[in-house]
Amino acid sequence: MTIRKRLTLRFTSLVSSILLLAFVSIYAFCWYFISSDFYRRLDRKANTTGDMLIRHRLDAQLIQQLGRIRKDQLPNQKIMVFDGRDSIIFLTNENIPITIPKSVLVDIRRNKQKDFQQHGYYLSGTRFMTASGQYVVIASAENSYGDEFLRRLLWALTGLFCLIAGMTAFSGWFFAGDALQPMQQIDQIVSDIFPRNRDERLVVRKENDEISRLSATINRLLDRVAESFRLQRMFVANVSHELKNPLTQISSQLEVSLLKQREPEAYRQTIRSVLDDVGDLAALTHELLQLSQVNQEDAVGLLTDTVRMDEIVWDIRDEVTAINSRYQVKIELGTLPDEPDQLAVQGNKTLLATALKNLTENACKFSDDGQALIHVNFALNKVTISIQNTGQSIPMADLPYIFEPFYRSRQTADVRGYGVGLSLVERIIRLHQGQISVTSTPGKPTVFSIDFPR
Repeated sequence: MTIRKRLTLRFTSLVSSILLLAFVSIYAFCWYFISSDFYRRLDRKANTTGDMLIRHRLDAQLIQQLGRIRKDQLPNQKIMVFDGRDSIIFLTNENIPITIPKSVLVDIRRNKQKDFQQHGYYLSGTRFMTASGQYVVIASAENSYGDEFLRRLLWALTGLFCLIAGMTAFSGWFFAGDALQPMQQIDQIVSDIFPRNRDERLVVRKENDEISRLSATINRLLDRVAESFRLQRMFVANVSHELKNPLTQISSQLEVSLLKQREPEAYRQTIRSVLDDVGDLAALTHELLQLSQVNQEDAVGLLTDTVRMDEIVWDIRDEVTAINSRYQVKIELGTLPDEPDQLAVQGNKTLLATALKNLTENACKFSDDGQALIHVNFALNKVTISIQNTGQSIPMADLPYIFEPFYRSRQTADVRGYGVGLSLVERIIRLHQGQISVTSTPGKPTVFSIDFPR
C-alpha cells in the first residue's frame, strides 16, 4: 500500500471515528430525552387515572368519558388497573392487545414504578397503596411522533456521516497527493541521477521544512556516493598500475631470456630479478590484504588487548632501525602518570604496531638525515603520539589526499612504495576511535599526530 493510500485511510478513519462518536452521542441523547419525556407523560396519565379511580373512587365510566374528551390523548393509548389479585378492574381501549405478565406486576409492586417497552408500545406502571390492598396502574401508548423523529434522525445522521466520510476521503487523497508531490519529484530526480548524471543534485528550498532537510541529506549522501565512486575508480586504476609494472617486467625479462642461448650467470640474474618483482607483488598483495581486513566491520572484535603505548614505541624503534642502518629513531616520553593504566589504550597490539611502524618508517625514509622523533604524551583521557622528521615538506595540494589508497605525490615518485601505508594507518587509527592529523610547512618539521581516547 502506498503512503498516499495509508495517509488517506488513516485520516478518513480518524475523522470518521470522531464523527461516529459525535453522531452516536447525538442520537443517544435524543433517544433518551424523547423516551424519558414520553415515559413522564405516561406516568402522569397513570397517576391521574389511579387518583381518580382508587383514591377518589370516581365512577369508571365517568373516567372513560373524561378520557375520551381530553385533547391530550396519546396514540393508541391504553390504561389498565390491576387489584391485589392481579385482576383487571379498569380498562380502556380494549381493542389493543396488550397483556401484562405477572412477573412485571410483581416488579412494579416491589419497585413502586417501572418503565418498559413491549411489542413497540411504551408502558409505565405505578403502584398505589390503599387500605384494601396494592393496586397497579399501567398506562401504555405508541410514541409515533418520537419514533418517527428518531428514524428520520438516524437516516439523516447516517447520510451525513457517509457524505462527510466521502468528502474526507477525497480531501485526504488530494492533500496527501499534494503533500507527497515533492517526494515524487525527489524520486524522479534521484532515479535520473544514477547512472545518467551523478553530478546533478536536488533543489533545496529556502523553507526549513522536512522536505528541504531531506533533500539536503540526500545531496550529502549523493556527494559521499560520488566520492566513493571516484575513490573506487582511482583505487582500481592504481591497483592495476601497480600490478602491471612488476608483471610487465617479469614478462619482459622472461621473453628476453628466451630469445637466445645465454650463460648460466645471465639466467641466474634474470631469476633473481624476477624473484625481486615477485617479492614486490607479494608485498603489494600483503598490504592490500591488510587494508581489506581493517575495512571489515568484524575487525572491531579484535580490539580486546590492553596495549602499553610506552612499550610499543620502544619496540617500533628497534624494528625500524633494523630495517636500514641509516634510520635513527629518538623517543621522548612526557610526564609519566602515577597509575600504570593511564599508559595503556584498548585495542589490537598488532594493528597499532603496524600503524606506528609505517609512520615511523616513512618519517625516516623521507627525512634528510634518516632520523625520526617519537613523542608520547599521557593525559587523563587520551594518549597523544607525535611522529616528526625534518625534510622536504608535503605540498599543500597533496595534504587532503595522502590517506587515500595508492595516492603518491610527485616528490615521492622516486621512492619505492605503493601508496598503501598511510591509508592503512588512517583506517587502523579510525578503527581504534582515534584521530590522526598532519602538519607540514616549508622550513618546519612534518608532524603526524595521533590521539587515542582512553
